[in-house]
Amino acid sequence: MATVRVLVADDDRINLRILRALLEEDGYEPFLVESGDAAIQAIEADPSFDLVLLDVVMTGMDGISVCRHLKEKPKTAHIPVILMSAIRQDDSSIQAGLEAGAEGYLLKPVEDIALRAWVRATLRINALQRELTQSRGNHAPSPEEVLKTFAKLSHAVNNPLQAIYASVDMLTLSLPENAEVDKLSTEIFEHAETIANLVAQASLHAKGLLAKPPSEQAG
Repeated sequence: MATVRVLVADDDRINLRILRALLEEDGYEPFLVESGDAAIQAIEADPSFDLVLLDVVMTGMDGISVCRHLKEKPKTAHIPVILMSAIRQDDSSIQAGLEAGAEGYLLKPVEDIALRAWVRATLRINALQRELTQSRGNHAPSPEEVLKTFAKLSHAVNNPLQAIYASVDMLTLSLPENAEVDKLSTEIFEHAETIANLVAQASLHAKGLLAKPPSEQAG
């Protein structure tokens, strides 16, 4: 199995050492840089990195700008990005990071469990997306095929979401009362509900378009 290569950009050398140790402990190969500009140079020279961890606040080019730059370039857009920030007076920086194309957002100081969980989840989802792209090959679905897929999406997604709800409930009921467990379970439910709402909206929109004559579906 090929080694997973992770680029880490942070202008704090202590943070870099900590992140390197955590990543190496899980068998990843970290590549460390101390600025956003250095991150872009390294990735554009070698876009084969499997994951990028970016500190949001860095001297020079900040992490959100780096993320946006990478996602706008076809050569580097496929690389998943996780942002890290100690700033959270509100959710504006998180929203800005996600709108820039980041796959995840970690608050600093980064906890080892949170880092490992996000890295594994991000790599897993990215691998699934690559497999889907490769399996589809050069076949481009028709607009009607896309609409039919979206129309069925709500039902298809609700089943695994219900399994997630049930699994989290069983875990919380089987474990002793714990504030951290309660917080995590609440976050899972909130994210699952966000997914359910987005998928439901997409399905309804697709069904509405399918009900129109073919000549009007593009609108």
